[in-house]
Amino acid sequence: MAEKIRMKYRDELDKTYGVAGMVLGLSVYDAKDLFTAVTIDGDSTECIKFTPEFFFAGNPRLSPRGAWKYIIGHYRISVGLTVANALCRRMVLDNEKVDSRLRDQLFNVALEDGREYCQLERDEVEPIFDEAFDNMMRLFANSQVRKAMDTFADTLKQRRVLSHIDVTDILQQLDLM
Repeated sequence: MAEKIRMKYRDELDKTYGVAGMVLGLSVYDAKDLFTAVTIDGDSTECIKFTPEFFFAGNPRLSPRGAWKYIIGHYRISVGLTVANALCRRMVLDNEKVDSRLRDQLFNVALEDGREYCQLERDEVEPIFDEAFDNMMRLFANSQVRKAMDTFADTLKQRRVLSHIDVTDILQQLDLM
C-alpha cells in the first residue's frame, strides 16, 4: 500500500519511533493478534511481521458481505497504522505539532489506498481517515502516552527485534494496553 510517503525515514531513530507508533496503533485497533514480531532491521515495509491471517481474505466460508467487512476492517487498520507512524514521529520524537501539510499527505495516502484496494470514493475514505487521525492526535497529545512511547522506542532500539509476547509484556508494563 502506497509506501512512498509513510515509510520514508530520516534515520534509525525516526524509524524506531515510527514502528513504536504502529505498535501502539495495533493495540488501539485491537489488532494485537495480527502480528508475530516487530523489528527496526531490514526493509522499512517489513517492520511489522504480520500473521498470514492479516493478508488472507479469501475464506470461502465468508459471505460477500463478510469478506467486504474483513477487507474494510484491515483497511481501517492500515490507515490507523500509517497515521500512528507519522504522528508518533512528529509529536513524540520531534515534539512538534502536526500541520495541515502532514495531514493532507496522510489523507492522500489513505485515499490512494482506499481507491486501489477497496474501490472507495473520497466520501467513504474521509470518515475512516478522520476517525484514525483524531484518535491518534488525542493519543499522542497525552503526556503519559508520549513518555511511554519514549520508553518503548528505547527498548526497541536496544533490542532491535521484539516478539509478539515481548511487545505485549512491554505495553502492559507501560499501561498502554
